Formats: sequence, structure tokens, C-alpha cells
Amino acid sequence: MSATAKIGLFLLIALIILGIFIIRIDQLSLGGGQQKTYQAQFSSAAGIDLKAPVRIAGVRVGQVAAIRLEKGMALLDLALDPAVELHEGASASVVNMGILGDKYVEVSPGPLNAAPLPPGSLLAGAVPPSIDDVLKIATEIGGDVKEVTAALRKSIGGDSGAEKITEIVDNIRDLTATLKVLIESNQQNVNATTENFREFSATLRDQLPVISEKINKLADQLSGVVGENRENLHGSLENIKTLSAKLETSADNLNSITTKIAKGEGSIGKLVNDEETVDNLNTTLNSISDGVHTLEDTMGRVRKFRLDMVVRGESLPGVSDSRTFMGFDLWTTDARFFRVEGVSSPFGKTRHQSYIETTTLPDGTTSTTRRDETKIEPDKLLFNAQIGYRLFENTMIRAGLFESEGGVGIDQRFNLWKKTAQLSLEAYDWSRDVDSTPHLRLEGRYYLNRNLFLSAGWDDPLFNQRSSVLLGGGVTWNDEDVKYSLGLASAAK
Repeated sequence: MSATAKIGLFLLIALIILGIFIIRIDQLSLGGGQQKTYQAQFSSAAGIDLKAPVRIAGVRVGQVAAIRLEKGMALLDLALDPAVELHEGASASVVNMGILGDKYVEVSPGPLNAAPLPPGSLLAGAVPPSIDDVLKIATEIGGDVKEVTAALRKSIGGDSGAEKITEIVDNIRDLTATLKVLIESNQQNVNATTENFREFSATLRDQLPVISEKINKLADQLSGVVGENRENLHGSLENIKTLSAKLETSADNLNSITTKIAKGEGSIGKLVNDEETVDNLNTTLNSISDGVHTLEDTMGRVRKFRLDMVVRGESLPGVSDSRTFMGFDLWTTDARFFRVEGVSSPFGKTRHQSYIETTTLPDGTTSTTRRDETKIEPDKLLFNAQIGYRLFENTMIRAGLFESEGGVGIDQRFNLWKKTAQLSLEAYDWSRDVDSTPHLRLEGRYYLNRNLFLSAGWDDPLFNQRSSVLLGGGVTWNDEDVKYSLGLASAAK
């Protein structure tokens, strides 16, 4: 068996194992049940992309199948597993996986005793406060604090504060002088008040024995009550004593703090008395705010990256050989991706070399001849390194290296029998010495589910010696599938 055949057999077995593994982790089968689809409406679906996870109680039960805008609201199609049962009162919300984790849709299935909710129903959506809302509130609080500190600085600090305190002392002196004049002008009223107090004291002297007797009776009654509740009273007194000690300690601490603030000690003291400290604090807060915005933008760009990995193989009956591919597509935006693949080519790499031979003749003259050789290196590992752009929603173009040769390609996706299909045309290796014709490759794919596809087409139709139909298939998965697989592996330990 040749090395190419061994590689093809090994990758075919790997494809079968990977296919079984993908079907297992997605709980799908080639004839699996139809997923249920519900709709959820949100005021904002920021951070939610196609195929984002849908979870119930943290358990993944489906994915976002479509996102569209209707009447200024985001409308999401949620494809759920057939076993999931929703009830009247079910709702959906956008949730973060941790502080900086990916966003997903959390579904509340509703009361279990409520009526079942039919597929296609609309779920009410809720969006949690974003970090922009939190930063806005923090900025408003910072502005209020800045206004308070500025008011304190204007009222107490500097020469103007000393002038205000002097003014308060002068007002107190004027007030005492006014009171003195007021008392002198109302001396008669003061004398009358004194006479009334004398009469009250005489009355109190006459009534004091009666009052004393009543107080004694009351004391006797209180003594009896105290004797009956001595233990409770003792506990209350202990509590009062403890409370008074704590109040005394708190008063001492408060007195110490206010003294330090008045002297300009500590952060608050400097904040109240030192304008430079206030300016430095404002500068620091602005720097922290800028840093938070920069971190938010950076994390947002990283979260937008998506990695689609693929392993595929194809048989070429016309030349009795096969070709295998293994690599990934890195999507940096929704419209641009980079493709890197290793290719096991059945024809190897064609090398063109030119040799210059110089011959010295007997008469001393020289003769120069040029000899061109074409060599094929069999079982050569080639590479695809391409950049792709999405022209329209389902149309993409690619350019770069195709089997280590320059070329271009175009892909068109469409729906066929309620499944996704794709047609691709590639043209590369324009400089080969085969009637100056490029290597053309026409391929069609039909996706059985999100991860498995079959392929068929025609390879190199312009070169009769290598022209052949192609039949094959492959497995594709993205970074969300990898995280889901790792989660299953951790749970199985």
C-alpha cells in the first residue's frame, strides 16, 4: 500500500471517529428529531451572535438559529432540543458567562403546572444592565462628590474661609450685645418673673409634704415592682452600660477623625484642605475611566473572533487516488476570515528547474545550452493560506495559496431541502505547463447537520490526464463546540 493510500485510510478512520464524537456530544443522529423553534424579543441583542448557546438552569439545550431586526427590536429564533418543554409564562434573558465571559440566552421554562407552550411562540426578553450603564452611574456619582468637595473647599479653605469664621464670631458678639440691651429694656418683666417664681416656691413649700407622701407611696410600689423584676432590670442596666461604653468609643473615634480632617491629615483631610490633591484625584479617576473603556473595547474585539475548524477528505476515482485537508478558518469580523489548511495532494508538488550548460570546443570557443526540467515530488504536503471576504450575505470570495500555488475562489451558500448547501469554484496554478490552463476545481457540499457534510464535484476538468469526479465528506466544528466538549469531559471525571 502506498504512503498516500495509508494517509487516506488513516484520515478516513479519523473522520468516522470524529463524526461519531460530534454526533454524540450534540446528541444528534443522522435521522434525529426535529428541533423546536421559539422566538424571543429583546430591546438589544449586543454580544449575541448566530449559534450562541441557549441554556436552561445553566445547561445548554440549543442555540440561536437566526437574528433579525423587527420594529426597532431584536428578534431571535431559538432552536431547542426536542426533549425541552416550555410552559405558559416562559421568558428569556441575555446573560454573561462570568464577568468577562461570552454572552448566551438563558430561558426560564415557566411554571411546571402551566399549560405547554407550542413551538413558534414569542418569549418576553430581558437585557441586564451593561457595563456602560454602570460606568454612567459611577461618573454621575463622581461628579456629585466633586461638587461637594469643591463646595467644602470654597466654604472652609483659604483666606475666604478665615474671613467667614471671623464674620461668624462678630455676629455672635453682636448677638450677645443685643441680648444685654433686650434684658435691660425688659427689667420690669424680669422682676415680675422673679416674683412669680417666689410665689411658686411658697406654694411648693406648702404642697411639698403632700407631694412627698405621694412620692413615698410611689417608691414603695416601685420597690415592689423592682423586687419582682430584679433580674430583668439587672440585664437591662448591663445592656445600657455596654451601649454607653460603645457610644463613648464611637464619640472618641469621631472626635479623632474630625481633628485629623481639620488638620489636613489623611486622604479626606488633604481632599478638603489641599486643592492639588483634589486635582490629582480627578486626574486619577479620569485615567481609570479611560483604562476601563480601553479594556472593554479590547475584550469586545477578542470576543468577536470565531474559529471554525474542518477535517475533510475526497476520493478521485478517475485517477484512483484521494486528497485530504485539515485546517481552520479564523473569522476576525463578520465579513473577513483567514483560512489555513494542510493538504495531502495525490499529485505532489511540481518543480520547474532550468540548467545552463557551457561546453568548451577544441578550437577554444564555448557553446552555451539551456536545459529545462520538470520534477514532481510525490507525497508532498501542500498548504492552503487564503484570505476571504463576504461580498453578500451568502457569497464569499477567497484569494491566496491553493495547494501552495496562487489562485482565487468563490463560495455560494443556499438552502436545499431545508438544509444548508454550498457551491465552490477554485482556479489556481496558472503557470503550469499544461496548455497554459489553470487547475480548476468545482465542488458542492450538502450539510447533514451543523457539523457533518457530504461533498461531490469535478476536479481539473481541463487536464485530461488528471480530470476526475470527486466524492467525499468532512467534519467541521467551532470554538463553542470545543468548549462544550471540554465541559462534557470535565463533567465525566
